[in-house]
Amino acid sequence: MILTLLRSGEALSRSAISEITGLSPTTVTKAVTPLISKGYIKESSAEAESRIGRPAIGLRLVPEAVEVCGIQIGVGTARAGLVDALGRTHDVRTWTFDPSAPAEAVMKQIAERVREDLLPLAASELIGIGIGAAGAVDTTNRVNLMSVNLGWNDVPMATISEETCGLPTVVEHNVRAMALAENRFGHGARSIAFVYVKTGVGLGLVLHDEPFLCGEHGVSELGHIQVVSDGEPCACGAHGCLETIVAEPALRRNLSQLGVNDPGELLNALENAATTDKDAADLRDSVLRHLSTGLAAVANLLNPTLIVVGGLLAEAPEPFLRDLTERTRERAFPLLRDSLSLKRTSFDAPGVVGAAASAFESFYYGPPPSELPAGRGRSAPRLG
Repeated sequence: MILTLLRSGEALSRSAISEITGLSPTTVTKAVTPLISKGYIKESSAEAESRIGRPAIGLRLVPEAVEVCGIQIGVGTARAGLVDALGRTHDVRTWTFDPSAPAEAVMKQIAERVREDLLPLAASELIGIGIGAAGAVDTTNRVNLMSVNLGWNDVPMATISEETCGLPTVVEHNVRAMALAENRFGHGARSIAFVYVKTGVGLGLVLHDEPFLCGEHGVSELGHIQVVSDGEPCACGAHGCLETIVAEPALRRNLSQLGVNDPGELLNALENAATTDKDAADLRDSVLRHLSTGLAAVANLLNPTLIVVGGLLAEAPEPFLRDLTERTRERAFPLLRDSLSLKRTSFDAPGVVGAAASAFESFYYGPPPSELPAGRGRSAPRLG
């Protein structure tokens, strides 16, 4: 609780912590003493509380005292980095793998690369590993149940990581982890929808400062809502899903049909082509129409104050994002329009920071493992 309270970076005195948390001054002192001795927090002046007489001694978080390793698993790529307790990354690495290879063998290879190439670079105490998995994660945060675009099922990611790297590991849905990172370390809004467009279209939610677990499997499949009744077949087995129109494979294929065969950043290529080519302009309109319909559905159902976009959308030109914001607001319920905003992700590696944020919630900012159900991480309460 005290670590979570100090995560804002503000120096607080013991008496202020006692007042905010409701803990007795004696309990605060007992909790603070080992945190200082471990170097997790330090004493400093609490300027905001200075008053006549002896200056208050404040406490501050020392974010560089601990690190976790965050790992994002994509389709054919894995990205990992070391992250401190304020979400700051260093030594980010990217590796490729064969998506058709056996899932457990791939995870073993990734864990070995992390152990050999990344963990030795840690500048401080390593307390755990977080993995961002594409697709549903089971209720114990140990297994990737299904990743449609990888064709993976029931992959024991945490077990493989722990056996290979020797560090406690938590597995989380990748885009929900990105939303958590934005809430804890990034834009900071209390209710956030993170939309990540790459090979698919992922959605992660944090509502009132807590990750939103949807139904039995805790995953929101925005990319698999049907937007065209007789549309293209999707990897999930349905037709006309949102990601068959707006995800990277669809955009690349459609741009190629327009004669744009080496597009670089796809949405920039689409924006440039749309200025002179009617078919490209029609494609741009289709992408904006269907994507804004999906975003407005999220806004109407769950009422986040902020939609954060990553993946292809993080690289989108300003006119595209401006039009996407306007169209989303037009499709949202009138009461929600003025309060809804759309921003690019705060991070260069949102998947890495997201996976790390999940690890910090389980192993640092959350309750001790003895107070949790087996294998499950929870976030500490947000105070103030």
